[in-house]
Amino acid sequence: MIDPQQLQETKQALGKRLRDLRKARGLRQKDVAEQVLSTRSTVANVEAGRQVVDRIFWQQCDALLQAGGQLTSGYDAYRRLEQQHHAERDEAARRARWGAAADTTPARDDRGSGLVALRQLLSSKGRPDPDPSLATVSLLEQAAGGVGQGLTLAAPRGQYFPGAAIDVEVYPAVDDGRILATIPRADAGRQWQRSLQRRLVAGRVSSPTGDGLFALDSRQASRRLVDIGDDARLLIPRVYRLDAITAAVLWAVANLDQALLLDDAPLEASRAAAARYSHLTRSAVSGDIAQDLDTVSRMWLGSAFCADHISRHSAELTEVPTYWTREQHGEEASTWLLFGHKLRYLEETAGRLANSAQHATRMFCVPPAAVSTSAEPERILLLLAVALMESFGINVAVTDEPEYSVLPGLVLTQRRAIVASWIRADGVWHVDVTDQRSTLAEYRDAVGHVRAHSVIDADTACRRLQAFADYLDLDWAWLRTRCAELGEHGLAGIAEPRSRLLSLDGVDRACRFVASLP
Repeated sequence: MIDPQQLQETKQALGKRLRDLRKARGLRQKDVAEQVLSTRSTVANVEAGRQVVDRIFWQQCDALLQAGGQLTSGYDAYRRLEQQHHAERDEAARRARWGAAADTTPARDDRGSGLVALRQLLSSKGRPDPDPSLATVSLLEQAAGGVGQGLTLAAPRGQYFPGAAIDVEVYPAVDDGRILATIPRADAGRQWQRSLQRRLVAGRVSSPTGDGLFALDSRQASRRLVDIGDDARLLIPRVYRLDAITAAVLWAVANLDQALLLDDAPLEASRAAAARYSHLTRSAVSGDIAQDLDTVSRMWLGSAFCADHISRHSAELTEVPTYWTREQHGEEASTWLLFGHKLRYLEETAGRLANSAQHATRMFCVPPAAVSTSAEPERILLLLAVALMESFGINVAVTDEPEYSVLPGLVLTQRRAIVASWIRADGVWHVDVTDQRSTLAEYRDAVGHVRAHSVIDADTACRRLQAFADYLDLDWAWLRTRCAELGEHGLAGIAEPRSRLLSLDGVDRACRFVASLP
């Protein structure tokens, strides 16, 4: 286990190394700050071990002090130690919160964001299939032991997600054109809606072509129960079949919801602490500001700060900008669909551009490796996030060239770039506003190349999304059908969030948009 004191000592040693090198060059803290576009107080805090800031700062100090890379390598070593500490802390917190249930959440896959355990919910293609996969059969066999069978499904951890558990109560159901599950009176009296754990109430339908599972969020189920004789009847909308798209949303909601609820008070404290940076044009904040938070809560904090930073400075723009975003996997992209502030940010962006004759463009870098290491449900989340952008009149372009992964999140015009990174950033966020010519030229070259070589280049949103579905190896026709069903009903019936910071409005809008395409 990494001791917090060890982290602090490493940070102080790194700051001392900077101070010694600075003094050896005869420079003041103010001199260094001016050369690396920082402030004297930041340099002082770094040297005292109170702050670490971002990697760019250390690279610039290396060059300025001719340190031969020792400051940057020291910073990298500190970050590796910090990441290990966070992983150990999150694992300990997860086990403390969930006890034995934590063991149902498997280790992440090679990349860290697969949906291995939720394959128990899926057929081999994620669609209603006459030949369910062994994973689905396994779930159904578990449910065959008797009515009211209690199962715990793992919504596995990812690169950011801590892992969560979903309790499922499975009951026999019939399909007479409707899905009707029979709930014994003893079970119908349970207060499902009071469960602290996310819970589904599922109906199992057996047919000659294969078994299917249809589920409701426990709160929704409790409101819909109807007593008939000795048993209660539960009508489950057919749209809530457990398949790739509903499993994807459940995976994301379960992980985000649990983490944000558990961190509600410390997250609010961290948000208040972050407010003091809002007046700065440039800031890069280390994980210290969110040291008591889960990785998901740090994501939320960084995302919210970056959205506010862009909104503050977008009012100064006189041209229609190009947006560059860093999401490559469904886990990252799910934040667009589910974080409430992300949807508000898109609405504000669309409002500012409403009177323009031009469409804004948002660019993604999604290399083939990101596609091949993502399970089908995660790829669906990525496609729905792109559909959400298109629903606001933002044209999306995608490059498959991995070298563009290093670009920061940014908003680019001919004269200015608003930088805002929180995904794969060195700290919680890194923001800036720059008009430096060489930097703008680099960004313009990248944007121009991607615009000319987008792997989903087409003249309509429908064709762009269909091309993206092909690139992600998704069944576009099936997706449109399922999006039409889910968009009409909404996903609250199966994945109702508990946290005030989450909303299903974004994913519902994306589904409706896909369904509306000609």
